[in-house]
Amino acid sequence: MADLTTDAVAKVLGVLATAIKDETALLGALPRNMQFIKDEMDSMNGFLLHLTKTETAHDDQVRAWMKQIRDVAYIGEDCVDRYVRDVVPHEPEPHNGCGLGLPYVGDLKFFLCHPKKYCLRRRLAKQILELRTRVNDVGDRRQRYGVTVPSLTPELARRQQEVEKVADDAQEETRKDAFRRALLLRQVGSSASSLLGLGWVKAKARQLLADNTQPLFVREAIGKLPVHVRSQGATIVRDIWMKCSPPDDETFRCIEMLLCALYACPYKLDNNVELEMLRRKLKDGAAGAEEIKRQAMVFCYSLLSTSQKSCLQYLTAFLEEKAISRTSLVRRWAAEGLVGREQGRTPEEVGERYFKELVFRGFIHPARSSDAGTVKSCHPLAGSVRTFIIDIAGRDNFVAELPVHLDRQIRIRQIVLRTQTMTTRDDAAAGKPMDELVTFLAGLPEMYRLNVLDLGGCKGLKQRHIKAICTVSWLKYLCLRNTDISRLKPSLLKGRLTMLETLDIRQTNIRPGDIKSIFLPKLKHLLAGRYLTNGGDDAGTASAWASDEVELATVDMPVKIGRMKYMETISHVQVSRDGKELEGVARLHKLRKLGVVVHGNERTATQLREVIYALAGCLRSLSVWVTHHNQQGASLDISFQEEATPILILENLDIKGRCSLPSWIERATKLANVSLRDTGMNAEETLRRLCHVRSLSCLTLDRRSFVGQVLSFKKEVRFDALRFLIFDGDTTCSLVFEADAAPKLEKIVCNVGSVVHCGDLIVGIQHLPKLEVIELRGNFNLTRLRELMNGVTTATNASKPTRYLCRYLDSGEKEFVEVPKTTTDTTFSLPVGVTNQQNVV
Repeated sequence: MADLTTDAVAKVLGVLATAIKDETALLGALPRNMQFIKDEMDSMNGFLLHLTKTETAHDDQVRAWMKQIRDVAYIGEDCVDRYVRDVVPHEPEPHNGCGLGLPYVGDLKFFLCHPKKYCLRRRLAKQILELRTRVNDVGDRRQRYGVTVPSLTPELARRQQEVEKVADDAQEETRKDAFRRALLLRQVGSSASSLLGLGWVKAKARQLLADNTQPLFVREAIGKLPVHVRSQGATIVRDIWMKCSPPDDETFRCIEMLLCALYACPYKLDNNVELEMLRRKLKDGAAGAEEIKRQAMVFCYSLLSTSQKSCLQYLTAFLEEKAISRTSLVRRWAAEGLVGREQGRTPEEVGERYFKELVFRGFIHPARSSDAGTVKSCHPLAGSVRTFIIDIAGRDNFVAELPVHLDRQIRIRQIVLRTQTMTTRDDAAAGKPMDELVTFLAGLPEMYRLNVLDLGGCKGLKQRHIKAICTVSWLKYLCLRNTDISRLKPSLLKGRLTMLETLDIRQTNIRPGDIKSIFLPKLKHLLAGRYLTNGGDDAGTASAWASDEVELATVDMPVKIGRMKYMETISHVQVSRDGKELEGVARLHKLRKLGVVVHGNERTATQLREVIYALAGCLRSLSVWVTHHNQQGASLDISFQEEATPILILENLDIKGRCSLPSWIERATKLANVSLRDTGMNAEETLRRLCHVRSLSCLTLDRRSFVGQVLSFKKEVRFDALRFLIFDGDTTCSLVFEADAAPKLEKIVCNVGSVVHCGDLIVGIQHLPKLEVIELRGNFNLTRLRELMNGVTTATNASKPTRYLCRYLDSGEKEFVEVPKTTTDTTFSLPVGVTNQQNVV
């Protein structure tokens, strides 16, 4: 009996010894396997970059092999990140077996002290071992089937150097803007026809086609093309027009995209081979109009960079949505790792450059723009571009770095959009789609990470859903904007979402104190705030309440904000009465945008001055909303002593509430946008100081920004760079311009509220040589406006040339009516009967 027992124990000990050795070998090989995977990732990345630079088409073998590499590279990147995050900080120190000759004693001790971390380390070690085997299989498969990699020609290598050179050209944006203006015929004053809209241009173009004549805007755009592509570019445009006659909207869009591509990428077309190939395809007699437009779009798409193609294809996740915010889209691109790396720029800055380029090329269509022309949101995909990109994304296009989980992003947005269509009778089952989302998240493969979760606008969000979302450890972007969530308990976030970079809780009812105690070590963007009317109703976005009385309800500033060293954006959060949290903000040397709601006291002013001084070299945008004033009613002063003023790179300044204009504003050499609201400043003194801001191009004077009803722009206070002026028509009854006061002013916007002006609203229009548009926003009588437009347009076309447009934008119907104005108009006043308001001054 004892012998049997001894044999049984000996067998168990033998099995255990073998198991321990295997376990030790598995965990001991982890660092070596990680180094192998890292080296393979570098090689794979170089391989993919090489393939994107080759001119020849990739055969089926190369494309299949690329797909395998892409999948392995994505999983490998995930394993490397998990290793750095979860293993390296807790790696056990090497042991010599405590003198017993047992190398596994160190691992055993680590297991007893940290069982959870040991299990995590072991699971990752198994996954990495499996990944290494898969990497070896991919390499063997290439040799087995003789997959060869196309070589990079010297000519193409030279062009890649040209790409980098052009990307660093600081003047490129200005030149592209001028080219786009010529293309879209926005040069007001070039002809009366330019003011009659794109419809007139298209009608005129069809008429000119009969005479084989190109319209003026096409000839102007072709004339701005680089010399070596100008001739063939003109030939190709003429071929498209003749083949697609009569041209429709898509034909015009195709031509615009082609001309922009030729202008943006001449360095890729030095030998004109690509243009000649396109011309031959267009000359093909069998090609119909649709095929010709498709070939032109393929040509334009081929001139995009790899990363730009990836970002463009990512838009297929938003096909069911009307519009998407520019900043939201750019942050998603960055979180997904779609943007390339550029020295000296953050991923968000690179993404912004991509967005501008895609807008310029015509692949992205703006939905809403600021008064200064900055695109705020875009239509995901429109027209023929939509069909084309869906077709491209549906293929096995391995050149573009399309995320493996893009289909999951589409699924998430579908679930969110379903919640938005619910009625009040669905409240009992409001959690069902969100329960489906939680189940979907729980079922995601462990080897793939979810970087982005956009729940913007969804309804039925419960605490159990938030708890489940907080377990998605790899999440980098979380949007809860405009949801019905009321709590974001700090206990749910504690120790979780450690990789989160963007937290968007705007337009929510989250309690102010819920954010105060959070600590998210990798957070870059904290976006909060909800605009409310006097009655407590939602006032929408900031652009919707220019003349209304609103207040901002927001969350408290996190007390540990100073430890979140990666912060780039804080907008808008409440600061306590003593402003103590601002001490931590002053330590955030990567902060680019700061928006705070503050108390109007000296302590807060001191803290704000310290923040501006400490962050002078990085802060680009500052927004200060003063909501609580001291008993004396004095304005908040954030000025420096003149000798202590640092070199500021501030570009945007937004002040709301009783706050004086800071003394350092005249030395902010890059300040381009200033917005004032409820500041109650002295008009003459403030304009005198603002005119010294040499880079100021956009000035917004909202409700009660000045004391007085007349704003006089005199020649002594010349605004050399001012292009856009926005003012409130209720509190400012008249603008007066003297000669040379604003020589570059292009656009004047007036928010017409409840007051109807009988006198002149703008005087001295003849002193504004660059004026293109006067835009009025309010509640208008559209029928009366259309009658006025028809009469004025007929008279204008028959006699005097048009100088600028008067655009009436109705706030209710979201429609606008444009009325041309002649060169003899020196003043402007609201015509009788065009507004629905009753109060008259």
